[in-house]
Amino acid sequence: MKRSALDGTQHTNFIYLLPGLLLYAAFVFGPIVAALGLSLTSWDGLSMPRWVGLGNYADLFSDSRFYIALRNNAELMIFYCVLPLVLGITLAACVWNLKQREQLALRTFLFLPYIMPTAVLGIIWAWLYNPAFGPFNQFLRAIGLGRFALPWLGDFNFVLPAVGIVATWYFFGFCMVIFLTGIQRIDPSLFDAAKVDGASARKTFFWITLPLLMPEIRVVLLLTVIASIKSFDLIFTMTRGGPANATLVPNIYMYQLGFELNRFGAAAAIAIVGALLTFAINYAIHRLVGSRSKGVA
Repeated sequence: MKRSALDGTQHTNFIYLLPGLLLYAAFVFGPIVAALGLSLTSWDGLSMPRWVGLGNYADLFSDSRFYIALRNNAELMIFYCVLPLVLGITLAACVWNLKQREQLALRTFLFLPYIMPTAVLGIIWAWLYNPAFGPFNQFLRAIGLGRFALPWLGDFNFVLPAVGIVATWYFFGFCMVIFLTGIQRIDPSLFDAAKVDGASARKTFFWITLPLLMPEIRVVLLLTVIASIKSFDLIFTMTRGGPANATLVPNIYMYQLGFELNRFGAAAAIAIVGALLTFAINYAIHRLVGSRSKGVA
């Protein structure tokens, strides 16, 4: 019987894993530990770091701008997570009934934004929103709705939704592809049985499709929540956190503290809080949605 290269002793197998473990430690654990250590110091990037213990965290949680950034990030989750999920699953249920060629064309067209760098999309959409020559305002003026032409990225009330809509447009095609794959995984006999029983399309969706898509919903929630918490490049290229902190998010604030004010210790503290927040939300999603996924598996 031919032996596999992995049929050796534990010590031998560990040698095969060692290169990957070393790379993981150097590029994942190393920076995390370095950021944690840096967050406990006061460092301007030039002089020697000065130990301050939890001082950066105390300053952070008494900083009103940090709470503004967290609130903006929570509101952006509607555009990063909720809207793409709802649009994606609705479109998937509709597109699934199309012929294969039409389905492929529509799926490719709607997925295209997801393969583009978000920094580039931010620059393009900032031009589209331009109050003087942007196509949006030009269109509104052309159809006689000039009173609705706004400085979208300069208005305190509309700037956050204006940025969020770009994120929704970026993610909903990706969500639709994930849900389409999930629908194809469902046993077709279930849909046939529902049709024989005279179930309407709405009942079929809510009683068969939606419950059996729980594993995909969990994946989409995890990916979009992580994307919303680490959002930076799209907002930075469109508004840089303005106007007047209206689109400030933790990562933009971290950049300002670190690279504009040379407060690298405080910036590292925001990074650690963001990482803990990501772990906490992901754990909650696993607990809430993961149990339902196991129930339908």
